[in-house]
Amino acid sequence: MVATAGDTALIIVAALWGALVLFLCLVLANTFRVLESTKMTIDAMREETVPLLREVKTSIEKTNREIDRVDIVLESAGSIVGRVERLSGLIEEAATSPIVKLIALGAGVRKGFARAASKKPKKK
Repeated sequence: MVATAGDTALIIVAALWGALVLFLCLVLANTFRVLESTKMTIDAMREETVPLLREVKTSIEKTNREIDRVDIVLESAGSIVGRVERLSGLIEEAATSPIVKLIALGAGVRKGFARAASKKPKKK
């Protein structure tokens, strides 16, 4: 049996087709390895990040509780400051009036003594 040109062409095409299929199998195998490696990397990252995220959540919850406590303390301090301001205002009002009157009395007495001293008859 003699091979014709068409038979030879079909053999070459079949060989090239087989080489193409073999090449695509190698590419798919490499792609599978890359995907498997990527999956392992993602799993490792997930194993590390999930506990970290739990710790962050716990820290944020604790921080929020502390902020609430600080808010309560600040409100109490503001209330205390308001009371102290009112008390100091009352003390100022209560003490200022008698002090002013006492100072005025002292000034009046001093002026009175000064006038009395100036009206004394001079001895010769």
